[in-house]
Amino acid sequence: MNCLKWVLSTAAMLTMATLAEAGDCGSHRTSCCPSPCVSACQPCQPACQPCYQEVQRTICVPEMVRETRTVCCTEYRHETRERTVTRCRPVWTDETREYTVMVPRTVEHTGTRTVCRPVWREEERSYTVMVPHQEERTGTRCVYDTVEEQVEQTYCVMVPHQEERTATRCVYDTVEEQVEQTYCVMVPHCETRTGCRTVYDTVQETCHRTVCVDRGHWVCEQVCDPCNPCCTRTVRRWCPNIVQEQVPYTVCRRVPRQENFEYQVTVCKPEQRTRTVTVCRRVPREEEYTYCVTVCKPEERTRTVTVCRQVPREEEYTYCVTVCKPEERTCTVKVCDMVEEQEEYTYCTTVCEPETRTCTVKVCHMEQYEETETYTVCVPVQVEKEVEVCVCRMVQKVVTCKVPACNPCQTSCCAPRSCCRTACRPCCDDDDDDDCDD
Repeated sequence: MNCLKWVLSTAAMLTMATLAEAGDCGSHRTSCCPSPCVSACQPCQPACQPCYQEVQRTICVPEMVRETRTVCCTEYRHETRERTVTRCRPVWTDETREYTVMVPRTVEHTGTRTVCRPVWREEERSYTVMVPHQEERTGTRCVYDTVEEQVEQTYCVMVPHQEERTATRCVYDTVEEQVEQTYCVMVPHCETRTGCRTVYDTVQETCHRTVCVDRGHWVCEQVCDPCNPCCTRTVRRWCPNIVQEQVPYTVCRRVPRQENFEYQVTVCKPEQRTRTVTVCRRVPREEEYTYCVTVCKPEERTRTVTVCRQVPREEEYTYCVTVCKPEERTCTVKVCDMVEEQEEYTYCTTVCEPETRTCTVKVCHMEQYEETETYTVCVPVQVEKEVEVCVCRMVQKVVTCKVPACNPCQTSCCAPRSCCRTACRPCCDDDDDDDCDD
């Protein structure tokens, strides 16, 4: 980007330089065109026309060039070094410690307590009893008497009669005929065939299975003493560590294989034979016959029947009712009174007494030791390298350009200065301006 800016600025400077070299007299110079000064200075000549000429100029042009330069860069290389580090390892030692245990002891005490003893006594009480008594009462009820009457009824009876009728029926007669039949018989033949069967061979194979094994260890812990919560004691606890392991085992696997064998097959082949058989054929014929039919005809008859009718009447009757009447009675009951008495009793209490004991515990001490270890580090190193870079160089170049020339129609500067500033005039430098003033 910087190189592009530099190229643009250089091109702009070259353009300005070209315009200056081409005869630009100043910002007041205008294009050569007809103006009023033509008629004022030289009314006899036609209007001036622009004229150009080619000139060669040497300019500097930027050009990108690839160069090889030596640069310094940082590279990293691996170095192996040694250092001494301090590590810690646990060391277990046996120590004898004293601890206090609260030993329970049973102590017998004597005390006095108040007890209640039941005392029975007899007491006379009165109570009321409902005594039942029988009373006779009279009532009225409705009674139905049965009265028989003779009634004449008419009824219909179906009387059977025998009738003889004639009909025609189809009768089949059996006729025997001799018919020749063709039948098929399956004659057995023995054939030998070859087949393929699967035979299994037993092959032993070693497989692996995953089993769970407890690879735990014993750990010593400090726990509270149940007899004395203020003290602790060391107990051993098993810390399980279930690990899965691959265990080999041998299994028998059946491997199939194909085997050819021969076997005998009994095959039945059909064979056509002929025989004469007796066939019974039924021939139908029409035959008349007589049969009897029982026909029922309706017939009206009369009979006398006895009918029972219920006649109601009022009747008085006597019935007994049980009525309960209250009656005062006296009975003797036993009443229990609770009498308080003082009684001595013996009870036991548990008292814990401190007792000093000795135990051996495992104590872990951390022991420091020095160890030499090897480690790898990355060390920066300055290295010179040759790299190719793009460089912008200014190169001289000869170019041909067109510049305005003096108009041959103007031989002298006769016009006043103000007219020369606005009309056509030959190319002039600063010195030419002075001549024009003269």
